[in-house]
Amino acid sequence: MIARLRSLARRIRAWTIRGDKPIEWLGPEEASLIPPRRLWLGPDDPIGHYFRWIWEYLAYLTLVAGLRREEAVLELGCGHGRTARGLLFYLRSPGRYVGLDIDHERLEDARARITRRSPDFQFVGLDVRSGHYNPDGALDAARCAFPFGDGEFDVVYAASLFTHLLPAEAVNYLRESRRVLKPGGRCLFSVFLLDRYRGPGTPTSPAYEFDHALPGFDGVAVKDPAHPDNAIAYTEKTLRDMARAAGLDVVRVIPGLWSESPGLAVNEQDLILLTPRS
Repeated sequence: MIARLRSLARRIRAWTIRGDKPIEWLGPEEASLIPPRRLWLGPDDPIGHYFRWIWEYLAYLTLVAGLRREEAVLELGCGHGRTARGLLFYLRSPGRYVGLDIDHERLEDARARITRRSPDFQFVGLDVRSGHYNPDGALDAARCAFPFGDGEFDVVYAASLFTHLLPAEAVNYLRESRRVLKPGGRCLFSVFLLDRYRGPGTPTSPAYEFDHALPGFDGVAVKDPAHPDNAIAYTEKTLRDMARAAGLDVVRVIPGLWSESPGLAVNEQDLILLTPRS
């Protein structure tokens, strides 16, 4: 232990002399925007994984969804504001961000870290029942309304939310997303597409194996039949049909890395871009 402490002290002195900083270094402002590890979805994830979500979703929202700096954006399933961080220095008035989530502890943390600094970033709670995240919630995800007026947002997005929504819930969230969209609005959602799944042992993780059809639904499969909302996948046709019923069209599909399929892959999950039906 003493030898390790001496080695660390020598490295710190070397950094000071050279003017370098350790690889773990973050400035005070950046560090203040990172939530406590106990609130991370993966508390043992490396810091690089945390930052990857921030900057990847800034790129997806701008380059894929065409989010402009003055637009209003709604995130579904925002958690502690991980992807909101990437928009802090991008959006400008009248542009604004609203995050919606069912985890009140993470929402309070996001308000303390982000809203206090940037009032145009708001975090709103919705007490929706979820077997995976909020089993005692008062509202049914298949019937609840988002607490916003019609046509409030230019862009609605969700990072790894539809991967936990059962079909009736997903249809309702699609319908509500359509309702709160302005004319010309866009939706960007990450999903697992069964069309990309090539069987057990092929994805990047066993958590992404969908070998159980969801009873009563065509084109839907789950990882764990006992807990279907832990991870759920849809065929592209099924998602297109659900979107069409909600008044949306899928206009672009971008494959993800999860399936280890050959060719182009961008996000960890597949991405779908949707626009209102004309």
